[in-house]
Amino acid sequence: MSSRRIAVGLILLFLGLLAVPAAATYAGDRPLSTVFNDEFRGGYVYTVGNSTYSGSIGPEGEYTVAFYPELPADATVRYQRIYVYWAWSKLDQNAIYPVLSLTRTDTGEHLAEAGRYTDSKGFVSQNDFFSGMDIFTTGDLNPGKNSFTVVLKNNATDNRTFVVQGIGLLAVYESPGSPEAIAWVSEGADLLYSSHGITPVMASSRIDFPGTIDRSGLKSAELFIVAPSGGYTREKIPVINRLFFNREGTSSMPSFFETILSALFPGSSGKEWVNVFDSDETMQVGIDRRDVLPYLRSDGNFAQVQDEKDYLVLTNAVLWAERRG
Repeated sequence: MSSRRIAVGLILLFLGLLAVPAAATYAGDRPLSTVFNDEFRGGYVYTVGNSTYSGSIGPEGEYTVAFYPELPADATVRYQRIYVYWAWSKLDQNAIYPVLSLTRTDTGEHLAEAGRYTDSKGFVSQNDFFSGMDIFTTGDLNPGKNSFTVVLKNNATDNRTFVVQGIGLLAVYESPGSPEAIAWVSEGADLLYSSHGITPVMASSRIDFPGTIDRSGLKSAELFIVAPSGGYTREKIPVINRLFFNREGTSSMPSFFETILSALFPGSSGKEWVNVFDSDETMQVGIDRRDVLPYLRSDGNFAQVQDEKDYLVLTNAVLWAERRG
């Protein structure tokens, strides 16, 4: 075979590899999607109730979480979901998706599943099991104090098992007596881990908040992020994760130049934080909530979560910008 034919064959093989759809990996390859965006008077609540790490749940096994959310007296729910954060779903040593259900004990309601997001290590090796988030709908919360319990059950007819890191409840509500706000809600499951050849830059997931904002008259802007396993690691290193807002990664600019630029144009280069999630061995749903008003733009706002050997699944984000008066 001529060298020319060999070269052509290699080029075609390379192009064929480029055409293969991206598979699930430890890299940031499954960005969250915007599922709710509107401007109105209202607020939101998020809680994981009394969630704790479940350990392995076998067939017919159950897991229970109690919730006690409170809404204003004039609240009407606009968007509400219950999220089940699960991991290590397997049958013996083979990856397999969980079969689960949720029931409310106060009403007996069998909750309807509205979606599932999943991710995995993405290469053949030991412990390459699925992680993900299942989404359920339930009756809207009532104004005032609410109290209810959900029971999760493993409905597998074989011996598959999985663990639950927690169950979350999100309710976005309209309330005439509350300040006017602009809201974005994003959901998904992006497994991030800078290991096995995946660099921290690769183990980064970007969350876009599309649309424009009139920044005049804003009182506050809050970024809220959920990442099961985020903040809980056995690695003895000073930085385990990073959060960027309207900033394209760690700056290569000398620090004194960046200080001058920030003084002249406050918030122009966005912001970076490290070690942002709060979780531990018992409560393994990492949560972060912080003020981003100084770094908010009139359009093109985004956040980015980067793993530094933390091992986390990015699942939820809320950007909430509130007006004065």
